[in-house]
Amino acid sequence: MGRRGFTVVELAVSMATTGVLLAMGYGAFRQYAEAATARKASLQLAGDVSLTRSFAIQRRESVSLVADEANRNYVIRDTTGTVLMQRNFGAGSDLPLTSVAVSTAGDSLTFNSRGLLLGGRAEVALGRRGRSHVVEINALGRTKID
Repeated sequence: MGRRGFTVVELAVSMATTGVLLAMGYGAFRQYAEAATARKASLQLAGDVSLTRSFAIQRRESVSLVADEANRNYVIRDTTGTVLMQRNFGAGSDLPLTSVAVSTAGDSLTFNSRGLLLGGRAEVALGRRGRSHVVEINALGRTKID
């Protein structure tokens, strides 16, 4: 009568194969997660640019999105300095980034009371460990994510 089951060698080979596959899968998943974080942050910023423009039109005054690149956050504020909203992409946030770079002087995007971006256009680059996305903003506040 034959015995059923696996030998120790067969179990060891299958466990080693499983370990190698899991290690490869983990690396791919980690790269995906890094790219997804940068993408989600870009979408969030694009929405906040639209919100800034909406505040400017509704309040009939200039409203700015002011970035703090070193701390990876920004605020939306009116001409009197009242903070209307703030967003953090620093280490303790839901979408932690490693870099935020605004292409305008003063690191701010300002919309006038008619909803036009002062300066005509801007770019904001958001990065997460080698993965980055650039949010392009035109004079009308329309955004495009690359």
